[in-house]
Amino acid sequence: MTFPVTGYVVFVYNDKIGSHAPQFKSMDEAESFANGVRVTTSLTVSEPIPVLLTEEIKMSVKSGG
Repeated sequence: MTFPVTGYVVFVYNDKIGSHAPQFKSMDEAESFANGVRVTTSLTVSEPIPVLLTEEIKMSVKSGG
């Protein structure tokens, strides 16, 4: 089963301020942000990373008796 992309995240890091991960609705918005931050600062910036919808299934284990 393939889950859809729900957004894009860009990781931004600096030793003094730590890490931040703003999320965007489209790849274009995320790329524009990442490129703008790279040009204007010395922060470490990732490429946009897709955020995928996931499904979590919880199962209980019954002990044998």
